[in-house]
Amino acid sequence: MLTLVNDTDANDDIVPESHGLYRLHIKPNTQMAIENKPVFGANITLHSSLLKHEHFVATPNNILGWLDHFGLSHFSIKAETNRLENDDNSVLLPSQFLNAEGGILRVSAPTRIYLISKTPIAINKNGLCLFTPVK
Repeated sequence: MLTLVNDTDANDDIVPESHGLYRLHIKPNTQMAIENKPVFGANITLHSSLLKHEHFVATPNNILGWLDHFGLSHFSIKAETNRLENDDNSVLLPSQFLNAEGGILRVSAPTRIYLISKTPIAINKNGLCLFTPVK
């Protein structure tokens, strides 16, 4: 049997996203806890529900965790690019993607998050997640 395919509406133009893929690192010597409420003495407390899923979309009303008075200075962000194309001249600030108003860690805009580590040791070694803003 012959099947006719209408390809007049075919779209073969693949358009790259206007933003990239980023890795969220926690700086060395940062005291980290994983709990469902802020932990006294920890620089960063990650909300335990953050680590329940491999990937998800976080919105600005989601609580990702809590920070001490140094706020976003505990984080660094690096672009995840092909190492041959890597341009280390650009500076990415955590405040471009994250918000720490009132010591509560949130994303600034809807963000797709892919966890790469779930334990404090692995988070310190590999980073917490890869992420990309969602339109």
